[in-house]
Amino acid sequence: MKIKSIIETTKCMYAVSNDVDTIFNKMNEPYFFADTLFSKDEESDLPRFSSALADAETNDHYKDCGGEPIYVVGHMQVLFNTSKIEKVYPMDREISGVEE
Repeated sequence: MKIKSIIETTKCMYAVSNDVDTIFNKMNEPYFFADTLFSKDEESDLPRFSSALADAETNDHYKDCGGEPIYVVGHMQVLFNTSKIEKVYPMDREISGVEE
């Protein structure tokens, strides 16, 4: 999966596959969906969004050292309330092991 933007809301940070221009074009709408990176512990069913990029990097480190990934990393559609978005940052990072 390719991460093209980071969205900071009033409560959390999200890594998304939409580029900055696409997000800004949707800011006139009250809500929009974006494909968002998440992670979770093997023992948990609750997805985490703000630490997903760091968890994906941790998995890569463990794989590089010959170990097994310790986080489940994937993506899902998240509904964003545009009034809660504070900042949007461009990013260009491929996340290994997460298929689109």
